[in-house]
Amino acid sequence: MDFESILKDLVVGVEGATGAIFLDNGGEAVQWYARGDLDRLKLRAAYLAVLVQTCRACCARLNLLNISQTILEYEGAWLITEDVDGSYFVMLELADSANLAKALGRLRIATASLRQEIAA
Repeated sequence: MDFESILKDLVVGVEGATGAIFLDNGGEAVQWYARGDLDRLKLRAAYLAVLVQTCRACCARLNLLNISQTILEYEGAWLITEDVDGSYFVMLELADSANLAKALGRLRIATASLRQEIAA
């Protein structure tokens, strides 16, 4: 299964999901799938990339374990990130009415699929 198919399955599988994007550590979009506004998805992903990088740096300075997930509420949306590996992460964008528990479960499955695709 390719990256786009994994992201599409993630978005379609979560009611209220508006998009998902696969990014490298620098915040560069590798692949995406959007039901809604693609430009907004990419912009939010760029902001979250900075947040994820800052959190990783803080954890390293404090000798803490890495953060594997972040959940942020922003302008009526939920933005969830999960590390795929040390070089990539995925972000899921949700409407504020979406079921977070279901989204987290589906994101975990998609992340495992992305890991398998990278290793293939």
